[in-house]
Amino acid sequence: MMKRWLQFLFLGWMLMQSFGLVAQQVLDDEERKRQISYIQNDTIPVEIEEVSNVINTQFSEYNGVLFPDSSFFFSSLRPESEDDYGDIFEQFWTTRIYRSQLTVGGFSKPVSVSPLVNDNKYYNCGVTFNEDRTLMIFARCLRDSGKKLQCSLWRSDWKSGHWNKPQQLNRRINLPGTTTTQPNWVDVGDYSVLYFVSDRPRGFGELDIWYSIYKNNHFDDPINAGSMVNTPDNEITPFYDKNSGRLYFSSDGTHLTIGGYDVFYTEGALSKWTAPTNIGVPINSTANDIYFTVNKHDNGGYFASNRPKNPEDDADTCCTDLYHYQWKEIEVTENKEDTVVSDTVSVVEKVTMLLPITLYFHNDEPDPRTTKTTTTRNYRSTLADYIAMKDTYKTEYSRGLKGEDAEVARQRIERFFADSVERGFRKLEEFSQLLLTDLTAGNSVTITVCGFASPLHKAEYNYALSSRRIASFINYLKEYKQGIFLPYLSGTARNRLVIISEPEGSSMAAKEVSDNPNDKRNSVYSISASLERKIQVTRYEVEPR
Repeated sequence: MMKRWLQFLFLGWMLMQSFGLVAQQVLDDEERKRQISYIQNDTIPVEIEEVSNVINTQFSEYNGVLFPDSSFFFSSLRPESEDDYGDIFEQFWTTRIYRSQLTVGGFSKPVSVSPLVNDNKYYNCGVTFNEDRTLMIFARCLRDSGKKLQCSLWRSDWKSGHWNKPQQLNRRINLPGTTTTQPNWVDVGDYSVLYFVSDRPRGFGELDIWYSIYKNNHFDDPINAGSMVNTPDNEITPFYDKNSGRLYFSSDGTHLTIGGYDVFYTEGALSKWTAPTNIGVPINSTANDIYFTVNKHDNGGYFASNRPKNPEDDADTCCTDLYHYQWKEIEVTENKEDTVVSDTVSVVEKVTMLLPITLYFHNDEPDPRTTKTTTTRNYRSTLADYIAMKDTYKTEYSRGLKGEDAEVARQRIERFFADSVERGFRKLEEFSQLLLTDLTAGNSVTITVCGFASPLHKAEYNYALSSRRIASFINYLKEYKQGIFLPYLSGTARNRLVIISEPEGSSMAAKEVSDNPNDKRNSVYSISASLERKIQVTRYEVEPR
């Protein structure tokens, strides 16, 4: 284990050096120290949380971008396989660009954007898109004989439902003998701007932020973003937010950093900028904080950091993880005469109004093609993957239909996911909070959960599948709010939470549901089949303290 950790730490350090992610040490005068101390102690009104382990791994994740349609793109450095842990040679590691879907249940399982984009000969990373997401710009890197990463920018176009084979941008952008990486594309009226990072000559430091105007399918000569942004050291990971007119970037240079790379913002465009401002704590830390992005549809976004997970272990800075931030709403209070209103509805009555709580699953999930009766999957993660398949359900359920009939079929699927699948999870969240209220009041609670399956498999198989589905619900409770229910489930608390499992399999399935595996439209993707793949919380019994 120690060898594996040291190898991994070595690779992370090597990559950080290649991209300029090892911060420079700068001597501070008293005024600088005072300003840095102010930044460290004046926390900004923002909430941050680590992105779930569906996205973050023990390796490195960065460059997370969320779009209004809930598509989430990011880059990740990972080994080719588990067998590669014994080697640190770069050909056994790769960076790829992934896509996930953010649903009511969280992030769906990430998938590679395209094998054409994620060519195994390169490190593929740092993706950006045009406004309508028909153009993808990303970086590809190769390691030269001196172990330095040599990067260039490539483009891929979305045509006929897939990403075309990428083409390297011209030598005007990818100046030979230099590194060009970390692109950010911005559409502005009748032209676009490509911001990027490069160590090309005539800059102000090591890695600088540059830009090029793109108009009439032509890139102008790149221009340095200027001395207001760039320093003698490194400025990296630019992201321009059109709504605010701000350029966000990270720097380890002479700007006021509290340690490592800090996130800064400056207002303006192209090469005219205001003096950069340190965005502050807790987004910035004494570690490296990079790849700050802004969501277009809300007041949040993402950034990457290698800050220690354990505050007592400052050495735990091997790899970057993605973090989500959300600006806090400023509450406006009015001076009104307080009126005390008592809530006369008990927790049990509120839960009873929610029951039965029905939670749905994709076919043969969780853990398909097994007869195990348990699973390590959490219902939240199975739900996220299920909701991410909504378009597939629409396509398959409308297959063979035309015109209005096809549209009606697609609308039925849309309503099923909204009114049944997502509504069930919202009821589960409300139920979980009410359950916590009862338990913290000292009451013991017994829950009965029934599991069901469609008739696509034999009875014994469906019994095991129903048991796994109930187990995923139990795992959801075990992991709820960092394991707050665990003392009640394990018996270490004075009062108990007992879950009675009743797997019914397909014995209760409607007779008209297809059991023909060759008829996937009706046996897998139909509304009637979908309604059978579920669990239900049917009873809630309380024993007062």
